[in-house]
Amino acid sequence: MIVLTLQQVKLNRLWLSLIILLCFGTANHCQAELSEKNWPLIKEAFFNQRPINSTDLIQISAPLGAENAGQVPVTLNVRNQAKDAIKSIYIFIDANPIPLASTYQFPRYFNQLTLETRVRLDSDSTVRVIAETQSGALLMATVRINAGGGCAGAVSEDEATVRASAGAIKFQFNSPYKLHETASASLYIKHPMYTGLQTDAKTKQIKPAFYVKNIDVKFDELTVMQIKFGVGTSENPYVKFKFDLPAGLIKQPVHSVEISTQDNEGNVIVRQFS
Repeated sequence: MIVLTLQQVKLNRLWLSLIILLCFGTANHCQAELSEKNWPLIKEAFFNQRPINSTDLIQISAPLGAENAGQVPVTLNVRNQAKDAIKSIYIFIDANPIPLASTYQFPRYFNQLTLETRVRLDSDSTVRVIAETQSGALLMATVRINAGGGCAGAVSEDEATVRASAGAIKFQFNSPYKLHETASASLYIKHPMYTGLQTDAKTKQIKPAFYVKNIDVKFDELTVMQIKFGVGTSENPYVKFKFDLPAGLIKQPVHSVEISTQDNEGNVIVRQFS
């Protein structure tokens, strides 16, 4: 007997609705077209009837026309608020078959945040950044990006070769990094981030989904950021960030950084940097 949670039921309804409204082609290949009808379905699945308000706390920078739909740069500039601070940030891509591209969680308060990453677009789409505050309020900013074909297509890499290097982590502090004040760093993970919609160029069969799912960033054993990636994140995930150090680290240097990742198959990789 299979028992589904309420969230799973909602996601199944979302999938069915998007397929009926937006998909075409065979069952193995579905390219979503841009439609403003997508967002109400996505909103219902993830946030139910909770109100979402536009905000000027978030500014989004992205190319109107992306050269590579599989590597679309997106930059967020976020101003936090002392009362009812932001705890989570979600990136949604309306026209993607799986709309939620990533989630960023911040266990501790920050004043300013600049975050750069790269996403995939299956077709022209509105990209939505939603911030959830400590009280549960939802704030939204949007940007339009024209690009297509980043979620499906053929994959020609050798499976064994790709898996042998998948999960390699690079991390570095960037300038301006202020030892007692600001965390400015870049995180790079070598990974194919297979979406489950791509085909193997040789076998013509669907390539099973294989992607980095969870990331935990710790400074001196203190979690400063948690990331949940979806298949809307680009191949070889990249995150560059700058934000205020947590209160416990402001008056002391950061001696060690720990990055731990887990993929959708349950494989865990932990790296220490000092």
